[in-house]
Amino acid sequence: MKMKRLGLVAVVSLGLVFHSCSESSDNGFPGNEVYPPVVTARLAAFEGEGQSVEGENEVDDMQACLFEDGVMTKVYKNLELSGGEYDLRLDRYKGNLYMLANTAGAIDLDRLKESGISESEWLKTVFAPGGDVTTHFFTGVLAIAPQSRASVAQTVSLRRGVARFDLVIDVAGSVAVNKFSLNGVARSAYLFPQEDGAKSPADVVRTDETVTFADALTQSRPAVLYVYEQESAGMEVTVEASFDGQPARTLTKTLPTQLKRNTIYTVTVRKNDIDITVKPKFEDWEQGADTELTPSGLHKIEASLKHWEQGADTEFVSARSR
Repeated sequence: MKMKRLGLVAVVSLGLVFHSCSESSDNGFPGNEVYPPVVTARLAAFEGEGQSVEGENEVDDMQACLFEDGVMTKVYKNLELSGGEYDLRLDRYKGNLYMLANTAGAIDLDRLKESGISESEWLKTVFAPGGDVTTHFFTGVLAIAPQSRASVAQTVSLRRGVARFDLVIDVAGSVAVNKFSLNGVARSAYLFPQEDGAKSPADVVRTDETVTFADALTQSRPAVLYVYEQESAGMEVTVEASFDGQPARTLTKTLPTQLKRNTIYTVTVRKNDIDITVKPKFEDWEQGADTELTPSGLHKIEASLKHWEQGADTEFVSARSR
C-alpha cells in the first residue's frame, strides 16, 4: 500500500481558516482582527529510553471533534493529508478541539454528537476496538485560544494510547530467549488519560499475551509487545530463556501497579555474576506524568503540551492507502 511520510519538524499542520465576521459577531477573535491561525499537530515521542520503530507511527484515519461550553458541536471525519497538512475550517475562535488517529472503527463521533454527549462523559469514553491485536491509537486536545497577530501558531500533541515493552539482554556468555509473556492484559482502555492515573474500564476483559520467538533472541530487541494503558492488577512479566546452553528457565517479575500510555518499559534480563542467579529486572524509564483531561482541568493543557514537546519529534506516517 502506498504511504505518505512526513518528517515531524513541521509535522502535521492543521490550517484553521476563519471566515470574516462582523464586529458584533461572537467569533472569539481579539478585538476586530480576523486572520488565519495555524495549528500544528505533533506526534509526541515516547516517554522513556528508546527510539520509535518502524510501523508504530502509521496512521490509517484521522478525525476530530469540537466541544463548546461542554457540548460537542462539530465533527470532522476522514481528514485528508494534503501538502503535508490536515485543513479544518472553523467559524469561531472558541472551544476544545480533540484529534483522534486510528479510532474511526471504534469511535463513532456522529453518533456521539447526536446523543448529546457532554464533555465530561466524552473524557470517560472507552476505546474497545475488539479483536486480540492492540490498536495503536493516538489522541490530543487543544484549547482554542485567541492569539496576537505576531504569534498565531497553536499545537496539538498527539500521544499514543499504548505502552511498549522492550527487551534488553545484559548477560555475559550465551543466552537464548524463547518467550516473552504478560498475564491479564486489558483489551480496552480509556480514550484519554484519567485524573487519577492509569485506570482500566470497570468491565474490562483481560487475556494473556505471549510472544514466541521462532528464532530465539540472542540480543536485545525493542517493541516485543504493546499493551493499552491500564491498571496492572498484579500482572507479571515472564521470560523463558536458556543460558550457556543449559535447559530453559522461566523467570518472572511483578509489574508496577500502572502501565502508562505513550511510555516505554524496559525488561532487562541479567545473570548475577556473584551467585549465578538469573532474574529479569523490570526498569520503568517513564519520565513524565499524564495530563489531566477534564473540562475543569483544561487550563492545564498548555503547560502539559509544553512538557510533551521537550522530547524529539518522531516520524509520522499516513497509511490510509496502504
